[in-house]
Order: sequence, then structure tokens, then C-alpha cells
Amino acid sequence: MSEKSSRRQFIDLSFRIAGIAGIGGAAALLTKRASGNAVFQVDPAKCAACDLCRTSCVLSHSAVKAVNNFSECGYCQLCPAYYDVASQPDEMGLPTGKTCPQEALKRRVVGKVDKDDPNNNYYEYTIDESLCDGCGKCVKACKPPAGNGSLHLQVRYSRCLECDACSIQRVCPQNAIVRVPTPGLSPAKKHA
Repeated sequence: MSEKSSRRQFIDLSFRIAGIAGIGGAAALLTKRASGNAVFQVDPAKCAACDLCRTSCVLSHSAVKAVNNFSECGYCQLCPAYYDVASQPDEMGLPTGKTCPQEALKRRVVGKVDKDDPNNNYYEYTIDESLCDGCGKCVKACKPPAGNGSLHLQVRYSRCLECDACSIQRVCPQNAIVRVPTPGLSPAKKHA
């Protein structure tokens, strides 16, 4: 083989490698852009609150948090998601233990307060997301028949790294972690 032939082969091979690398890079960029219009979310109909959201997230404090759908909440005094109903009752008959090990579920009286008969009060239950670790114990306790199912787990976008390889999704036995269109994304931005 001549020296010119070797140079041509070298240059030809170099251009082919550069071309393949360029095509691969473009494909990766398009894939990333396409997935940028979608986020991971927990499907409450499939979620069994198995505690894997807490232990499988790449973050030390999971991006999955409990949320309360207030339109479904009963605002009950004896909420099974708030109180551990199997714990010893106090002098008023309310359980002394709490369901949430992090005490992330908070309650407050809403509406008119009846100091004479606390059974007439209504309570709002909110989640302190800085304390919630996504264990799902409150979600399990809120499921019917004990509760009404107003609590569910949700990926909080402000915490999620959107790494496109959700470690929770890979281990979820119920396939409850799904990709959904980014909420609030306008149709124009979806197609951009």
C-alpha cells in the first residue's frame, strides 16, 4: 500500500467516526429535548405506598412527598392518616400515637371552633414537605375503608432532578411512576 492510500484511508475513517459521533450527539440532544416536555409522576390509582419512593430516590431526602386533595378530605377529628388509631387513647378518647414517623402531617381547626364539644370541630390536614420523606404511611392509612383516600404521593418538581432515569420508577412493583406531560406547559411550548 502506498503512503497516499494510507492517508486517504485515515482521513476517510476519521470523517466516518466524526460523522457517527455527530449523529449520536444529535440523537441524544433530540431525546433530551423530547423528554423535557414530560416529567415523572406517581399514578395514585396504581400506588400501593410501599415505601420505595423514600428509599429508592437518588436524593437523600426523596422528591416524592405526600399531598392532601382537600376536595376529597373529610376534615375529620379522628383522621387515620394523622392518628395511629391502634395507639392508647387519651382522656378525651383520641389516640396518643401519630401515624407519620416524621410528624410531617399537620392539622389545624378550620371554621368555627366549638371548645365545649371538640367532636363538632373540623380539621384541615396539611403536609410539611420539609419533614415528609415520602414513606407513604399516611397514604396507606387514608385508603378506604379507614379513610377516604384524599392523601396520595406526588413527585415535587422543585426537588426532582429530572434525570430521565428515575431510580424509583425502575424498582416500583406497581409501575406507579409514569411519564406525564409537563403540567402548565402551553401547547406552543409542547411543540417547540
